Amino acid sequence: MSLEDALSHVGTGPFQWMVLFVCGLANAADAVEILSVGLLGTAAETELNLTPQRTGALNACIFVGMFLGGLLWGLIGDVVGRKRSLVVALAINGVFGALSAAATSLGQLMVLRLLAGLGVGGSMPVVFALMSEFCPPNSRGKFMAMLASFWMVGSLYSASLGWLVIPRLGWRAFVLVAALPAATAAALLAALVPESPRYLSVMGRGREAGQVLLRAARMNGTQLPEDFIIPSFHHRDQDILTHKTSFTTDAAGHPHAAGGAGAGDTESLLPAYAPAPAASGASSISGGAAGAAAGPALPAGRRLRLWLGAALGRAWGVLTALLSPPLRGQTLALGVGWIGLCGGWYCTVLWVPRYFEERGASGGSVYGQTFAVALANLPGNLASIYLVDRLGRRLTACACMAAACLCALAFAAAPASGPWPLLAACVFNGVSVGGWNSLDMISAELYPTSLRSSGFGLLNAVGRVSSFVTTYAAGALLDVALWAPLVVAAVLLAAGSGAMLSLPEPAGKPLEDSFCDEDKEQEAHSGHGAGGLGRGGLAASGASSDDDGAGSGNDRSAHGGGAGGGGLLGGGGGGGRRSAEKVGLLAAAKGQRL
Repeated sequence: MSLEDALSHVGTGPFQWMVLFVCGLANAADAVEILSVGLLGTAAETELNLTPQRTGALNACIFVGMFLGGLLWGLIGDVVGRKRSLVVALAINGVFGALSAAATSLGQLMVLRLLAGLGVGGSMPVVFALMSEFCPPNSRGKFMAMLASFWMVGSLYSASLGWLVIPRLGWRAFVLVAALPAATAAALLAALVPESPRYLSVMGRGREAGQVLLRAARMNGTQLPEDFIIPSFHHRDQDILTHKTSFTTDAAGHPHAAGGAGAGDTESLLPAYAPAPAASGASSISGGAAGAAAGPALPAGRRLRLWLGAALGRAWGVLTALLSPPLRGQTLALGVGWIGLCGGWYCTVLWVPRYFEERGASGGSVYGQTFAVALANLPGNLASIYLVDRLGRRLTACACMAAACLCALAFAAAPASGPWPLLAACVFNGVSVGGWNSLDMISAELYPTSLRSSGFGLLNAVGRVSSFVTTYAAGALLDVALWAPLVVAAVLLAAGSGAMLSLPEPAGKPLEDSFCDEDKEQEAHSGHGAGGLGRGGLAASGASSDDDGAGSGNDRSAHGGGAGGGGLLGGGGGGGRRSAEKVGLLAAAKGQRL
């Protein structure tokens, strides 16, 4: 049984709603942290002696953190798992967000906002990957659109705090209360949400994936077939990402985990020294070394250098894969979309309080008008939930960005007095949210499971560069003319809208698990040699009988059992026929120019 079939049997019910609530709270926490920056700059202007340029620098700090966090946590989410990486990212967001309340200077506040941005940028790629992998194709669009809509909840929470807390208790109490959603989301995620079954299956942990699906079926009141088996393949794209950046040793050096290491053997050293996961199935070990236990202890300094080198190597392998066929075209188009939407939206929205203040709004009504702009997300979110499945992700993103472009121009041309500036800002936010929702969805859905979090993280980082540049530039442009940043925003949104038209449409289609044709063929014949967990217990999982194989509990039975796994490189080692296939696999990886 394929994973898509298993998810369809599990169905949609309380389990998905529980995951949606927790992941939605995480998404809302990111919105609170980001949108608090604009209100914080206005509220702390007198105490910290903020000029427009200094406020722009403060606004930009969180985007520097988000850039770094998106790159780092996107990679970590594909390696150590969605759940663990997301919990840590949310904790970082909450802790450093709360510590911002104790800042006594602009420099301290900027550093703390940058560190909080690491968590914000890290959680966004992983939260959408996690939600997409729990849903069957026929309901994935609805749930991901609702997940994206939680951004509105965060923006309303942030605007409400600005309206109610800042005038009474000041900006320090404001940032302290603003950190609560991230801390709450981290605690709920750790307690309630399991690891993604799709991630577990791709990483060769079919038995654990089966346990997650059984739990989901029980919560939904559904049943899986008595003999269901979750595919537990050895995915070759993991080898490509790992072997392209492997360390080399000889027989006199440190032995390797998978099937022994001969002279001139090339394999990642990292799994041999990484902690091995607990065994999840029976293993037959004959010949070679077994798992992580085979490697001798390394000095801490050398172990750290190996891990850092492996992490950088994996990052380079991921970047190469994302920018090589068949993923290059969609990565470039999505990158333009993220640059356009991030730059155009943040260039406008983070300066909304300043626009209203410059146009004569009183201090109290600045926060009220900001709340009204945040509330304008509601109709846009409701419309996007309907449109992403009917019109499709890419056309929804294209249309919403084009409409936001026109609204930015209308905002720039609106008379200074009367309701027109507020109306233009509300319509801008209402239509742009549909662009955000559909862009988030398509960015997660178009990449395979082995690169889903990394790909989203790269796009998120590219978008944050755009946010950083345009936010900082907007502070300077406001001194030239109040409408100047809005014209820049309109140009960026127009470019992003056009880029969406070149993307394929993922609505209603199964998610891909690998970017390698060999893996796709293997998945098509998933009934043979796959490890998993059936309702009656363990079914064809984790056992290895090849004479030269090094078995592990990770259910890599498609190739005779695997060794290692669970390390930073994720792909781990392999046993059985994999040792004989190694040279051919490396040659194939080079031949595919990945």
